[in-house]
Amino acid sequence: MASSRLERIGNIYSRVRGLLRSGAMKPEDKPIWYDVYEAFPPKVEPQYGRTASEITIRPIFYPEDIVRAKFYERFGSPGLISLANNEYPTPCQKFLDRYKEMEKDFSDENELFEAVVKVMEEEKSVPESVSSNQTDSGTSMASMFSSAVSKSQTQPKINVGDLLTEK
Repeated sequence: MASSRLERIGNIYSRVRGLLRSGAMKPEDKPIWYDVYEAFPPKVEPQYGRTASEITIRPIFYPEDIVRAKFYERFGSPGLISLANNEYPTPCQKFLDRYKEMEKDFSDENELFEAVVKVMEEEKSVPESVSSNQTDSGTSMASMFSSAVSKSQTQPKINVGDLLTEK
């Protein structure tokens, strides 16, 4: 047969439970999620033919998301960021903090954004590539890929057969 109907007969929990009861699966080999599923079973049993429930998803949108979007649109990504290191805030987070401080003094969002950019440039809190007011076209995925392809074409080709033969 090209396909199996097992997923239509029962859910994964009932199949694993059956394997454990029959002895086909050892208790020490049971999946990690099995005990959690038994302790906290779902309200509605997952089945193959069940249709998805109609739930409206509320959009989660914060006011600072607009500022972040403008920041990254104008200055681009700062590169790699360690999320485990909370000691040093990212350039965007520094920008947001300064934006919130100066928010009281301005009524127009665009003027506020430009004023924060000027203050951050004076403090040198923004990297040089960020303060140039242009996104670096060399940091896009497409340009990185094309530069990697061009580098691989210029490198000499190595023949494995030549390396393995004795001279």
